[in-house]
Amino acid sequence: MRPVSQRRPTTSTQSLRALLSAGGVVLVGVIAFLVTVNRTAVPEAVQHPPEPPAVRVVAPSPPPSLDDIARALLSRTVTIEALGKTDEGLGTGWLFDSKGDFVTNAHVVQGFLAVRIRGRDGTSHVGTVVGVDLNLDIALIRSQDGFPGAPLRPFTGTLGDFPDPVVAIASSHATGHGDIIHERITRIAADVPVTGDTTAGQTPTSADYMDMLVLDDSTISPGNSGGPVIDAQGLVVGVVTLASKSSPEGYAIQVNRVMSDLTRFAAT
Repeated sequence: MRPVSQRRPTTSTQSLRALLSAGGVVLVGVIAFLVTVNRTAVPEAVQHPPEPPAVRVVAPSPPPSLDDIARALLSRTVTIEALGKTDEGLGTGWLFDSKGDFVTNAHVVQGFLAVRIRGRDGTSHVGTVVGVDLNLDIALIRSQDGFPGAPLRPFTGTLGDFPDPVVAIASSHATGHGDIIHERITRIAADVPVTGDTTAGQTPTSADYMDMLVLDDSTISPGNSGGPVIDAQGLVVGVVTLASKSSPEGYAIQVNRVMSDLTRFAAT
């Protein structure tokens, strides 16, 4: 009997095995690939970006009214008391600089022996006249012990189409009326002839005031003299000087006309 020899695998068998073996590898590789693809394809939780914080919309504050502006300046508007031997004159003044200098009209202090500045808080300050221009009817009075608070700001430009309305600030102690007087500027650069009160046996005085602001709305009282006329920006545009006896019109010196004089007086 011939011994049975162990059959060697044929080439086709080897190829099959190799194919199966390779197929197994390919199959495993495909499965692994599919698993991998499926894993990456699983949708994850969507990450939304954080919402921005809520923004609180604040409406802009309305601009201050003329009354508000005037009230803020009241503490720097004072009574000018001009003292004679037997009489006393009262007017209004406003703080011009940090030295304690106050602007008023020349006719408020002219002919009097001494001047006193009375604040709204009741304080009294001895005043000295440091400069007077009778032609422009302007004067600067200095408080001997200074005065607290920021000076009022004069308007230094050229008046054109002027904003309307304005307010005149007065010393209620001098006028016997309110502190804040609402006005409208109806004319600019008006020339106003003035005749003084007649005294028995004397010729009445007269003068011409040039380039005046004409105020029309509320009555100007004698004690308003020297008080500031304030615009909507809180700037002094004029100095109340005259009042009509027959109408509610009043007149104010344009402050830009007297700034050079006031600055020169303050430098002394």
